[in-house]
Amino acid sequence: MNYKILNTREIKAILEELKEHFEAKADIKEAMIEGAEGKIHLISRKLAELPMDKVRINSMGMYFCKKEKGGLRPTIEGCQILKPTKNVFEMDEKQRDAWMHGKDLEVGKQELNGMVIVKHNNDFYGAGAYKEGRILNMVPKERRIRQSKRIPEDKE
Repeated sequence: MNYKILNTREIKAILEELKEHFEAKADIKEAMIEGAEGKIHLISRKLAELPMDKVRINSMGMYFCKKEKGGLRPTIEGCQILKPTKNVFEMDEKQRDAWMHGKDLEVGKQELNGMVIVKHNNDFYGAGAYKEGRILNMVPKERRIRQSKRIPEDKE
């Protein structure tokens, strides 16, 4: 796996983009590395001192966010760290259940822009893209709930 250790300027640009778009309140001091497909991981600063070309590692650190066409998309854990106050959609219980089953949310016209973080009460459930009254679900398939008595499967 090829990782690129991000320099201070690159980290500052990522944090500024997140702060501006989500009004993030997090004080992140960890180093960052960029892996495959634009995935950004938080790692200990000590780990960043290792000679990466001499170490064979499958994965490291905490997957924090991903560079997408529409901006940075935080992971579920990344959302929790950011403590966002802008571009956040508060779901009701029914929407939360649909979201965790991988469904997009029909939310109508909202004061949202681009990547949006979804939450229910004090819990963050990841990020999606807001487009034309919908929040497109970007929760990875392996993190979704497969079946439940609460939400019947679509019969399309």
